[in-house]
Amino acid sequence: MTAALEVHGLTKRYGSHVAVDGLDLTVPAGSLTCLIGPNGAGKSTTMRTIAGLQMADAGRVVVQGVDVTADPAEARRRTALTPQDLALFEFLTAHETLGVVGRLRGLDDATLDERRDRWLELTGLARDRDRVVTTFSGGMKRKLAIASALIGDPALAILDESFTGLDPESTDAIRRELRAFCDAGGAVLLSSHVLDMVQAIADHVVLVARGQHVATLSRAEMDEAIPSKWPSLTAWYLELTQTGRSETA
Repeated sequence: MTAALEVHGLTKRYGSHVAVDGLDLTVPAGSLTCLIGPNGAGKSTTMRTIAGLQMADAGRVVVQGVDVTADPAEARRRTALTPQDLALFEFLTAHETLGVVGRLRGLDDATLDERRDRWLELTGLARDRDRVVTTFSGGMKRKLAIASALIGDPALAILDESFTGLDPESTDAIRRELRAFCDAGGAVLLSSHVLDMVQAIADHVVLVARGQHVATLSRAEMDEAIPSKWPSLTAWYLELTQTGRSETA
């Protein structure tokens, strides 16, 4: 299967602190890959670097065949990021926000109108479409950030803790939309601490700790090992992070 994302030996330092340490990662096209790990494992740093928001100190990031360092503008056109620390147009409405993002993504008027209406409905923001974003709750802002990331139909959607604070209705609707997005050929890299959800939706699970790859599980390996070897993905996660072992099922 073609890779939507290839990361080779990614390293990022902040002074003497090594946040990401020689990380390798592949996200196949058409797949939903979940990046999990303890706080401080380097997940957000990895995602920001993949999205081209910061430079790596070493390693290579390739998005749909485009090297992020060699052609950062083209790589960013193929990528959309919802960061953990949201940055939205606080004094625009939800409707205006999606309009700006859609136009920046090059959508024509008809496509923009259709996709904007669909995402406002899907996220439960249709009734609040004309409210300015600064009046939104944290969960509402996160819904709008997800809609902003996906409205342009990127090759790779990077969602950093994007389900935090969402109500069950929106979580279910967005999960189904992400599945449809991947089934249509898109790819998602999602970080989350909600391991029950990860177990339910992931095609691949990548566990990182201290900026390094610890283990990877495919959907087939997960289905085979849970619950026969581990009662849940949480049990697998705790065993590997507490022992520091690197293995797959």
